[in-house]
Amino acid sequence: MSNKRYKVKDNDNKIRARVFISCGQNQDAQEKEVADQIFRRIEKMGFEPYVAIEEQTLKGIKDNVFAKIEESEYFVFIDFKREKLENGEHRGSLFSHQELALAAFFDKDVLAFQENGLKKNEGILGAIQGNSIAFSDRPLLSSVIADRISQLKWKPDWRNELTIDRDEQEYTDAFRPSAPANQTRRWYHMQVKNSHYKKIALDCIAYLESSKNVSTGDEKHFTPVEFKWQGLNVPRTIVPPGYTRGLDAFLVPHETPNIVYFGINHDLVDFSGFYEEYKLVGPGRFELNFVVYSINFSPIRRTFLLDIGTTLEDIKFSKKNE
Repeated sequence: MSNKRYKVKDNDNKIRARVFISCGQNQDAQEKEVADQIFRRIEKMGFEPYVAIEEQTLKGIKDNVFAKIEESEYFVFIDFKREKLENGEHRGSLFSHQELALAAFFDKDVLAFQENGLKKNEGILGAIQGNSIAFSDRPLLSSVIADRISQLKWKPDWRNELTIDRDEQEYTDAFRPSAPANQTRRWYHMQVKNSHYKKIALDCIAYLESSKNVSTGDEKHFTPVEFKWQGLNVPRTIVPPGYTRGLDAFLVPHETPNIVYFGINHDLVDFSGFYEEYKLVGPGRFELNFVVYSINFSPIRRTFLLDIGTTLEDIKFSKKNE
């Protein structure tokens, strides 16, 4: 199955809430046209819609359907009529009902629509008290859905996720008398943002999972040691809705600009071996894989590129394009 017909225009870096449109389509041209109309209408409202069509493999279903349902902020269920039953009613789309069951499991906000002639609120729809809205005129369905989304005040400018970002020009020079030889150090940071509009990210904790020398292919996997949050001496912190926390990525002593010391929390570490483990010596280009955990958000992983040369000016630290 391909999702090429349903590609969101990504002309800016705005955060867009994701809407999974469950609309089990036969080979009916009208159903495909209706799905396309709904997609475009929801996209125009500022959301990032997704319509899954014609998946043929288990891996494709898991990667392109199940995963999309889990990560979406909202779920629109559209039940088209299928075969006629003996009592004169029609069965609905089995696949859409299965997707609805997953949306219920993942606790999504659900907006449900059923075509006239279907048995109302059957199966999982009745169990979750979906209170589906009946429709008969397929060409008008996209307008009906848009009106209902507006009535429910669904917000397009948020996501139920944390993100890790980086200002490529950012660094801070700091003198610490307690450091060896009174060194001045250059600190580089990352930013962890909570993109939810009302949920606090609790017990956030960060690690460096691995590094890879791009030239040689040599990989290094690190013993889990908590990284330090910028300006804080605690291993865990909260990130309020819409806010950003700085995270110490690494430091470079001015006297040895080819050596990078990662930002593990020294207030927690009493084993000198970690200081040697969490060190990279250049020159070289490295891929760094970071992860941030929270007890009420999914883990977020991000890969960064680190260039180490022989001078401070050679240090480059940026997100890897994904």
